[in-house]
Amino acid sequence: MDALESALANFHFSKTVYCAHCTNHAPWGVHIAESRTVQFHAVRSGRAWIRVRGEQAVVLEAGDFVVLPHGDAHDVSDERDTPAIPAHELIEALQPSTPWVLGFGKNGARSELICAAFACAAESVDPLLSFLPRVIHLRGCETQSLEPILALAEREMRAASQAVDAVLARLAEILMVESVRAYVKTLMPGEGGWLGALHDPQIANVLCAIHADPARRWTLAELAGVASMSRTSLATRFRTLVGTSVHGYIARLRMITAASLLEDPKRPKLARVAAQVGYGSEAAFSRAFLREMGVAPTKLRPRAAEKQPAERPA
Repeated sequence: MDALESALANFHFSKTVYCAHCTNHAPWGVHIAESRTVQFHAVRSGRAWIRVRGEQAVVLEAGDFVVLPHGDAHDVSDERDTPAIPAHELIEALQPSTPWVLGFGKNGARSELICAAFACAAESVDPLLSFLPRVIHLRGCETQSLEPILALAEREMRAASQAVDAVLARLAEILMVESVRAYVKTLMPGEGGWLGALHDPQIANVLCAIHADPARRWTLAELAGVASMSRTSLATRFRTLVGTSVHGYIARLRMITAASLLEDPKRPKLARVAAQVGYGSEAAFSRAFLREMGVAPTKLRPRAAEKQPAERPA
């Protein structure tokens, strides 16, 4: 299993926060508040603008797909300067019969979008998300693999069948995998941080070795041997491309692996989790987990226990 596959394999959504097929008529503008979610926008027809706080406004054409991995506040509208109204205000005024199919605006140009937000299983920062930029924008020519998934999601929302929220959460996980894989293909050498580092054969070999056995007490010399380079060269290039030190990365990956184990429905005991990620005692593991992930390991719960029905936009 390579480094990217390892990160993608451990990625899960716990619930659908909102998901809707929106048929809008200009003028319209929606403000989405900051939240601890992963947010998607897929333009099915027409066009739209997205304005993410701190980023340049971008026009989205039919077929474009945008991921906001860190839940940044943003506006989506028909034109760049159209004022955006908070989503909850628009929903309250609309009083829709279903949360899955919505429409905003008046009688102007029509556009169709799928807009969604999903909460991650982890209460802490998810491993994959920590490697991603604030905005991933894929053009229509880069989203062919996403089209069948989006079409199925659209059909589910229109049918509003039983357990639609669970189906959408699973489809969203597949969308996340496909969108990240498509994004990696667009990166040039030196771009994209951790994801871009996968284009460097020597650093990719080191990442693969670490991901294959994160509990091992790796030394810089051993990993330098894997990369066929000196320890100094490895340390320098790894930090430049990945954004952290080799051992900082290993510590992070161990806690990520532990979080996945703790959220497994067949959750092992804490001592076993600690041993599986290279710690000899629960106490040492718990301190490291809290320091790295920002939450105590005992606070994480199995995914099955966290399942909740879909929520309307808030």
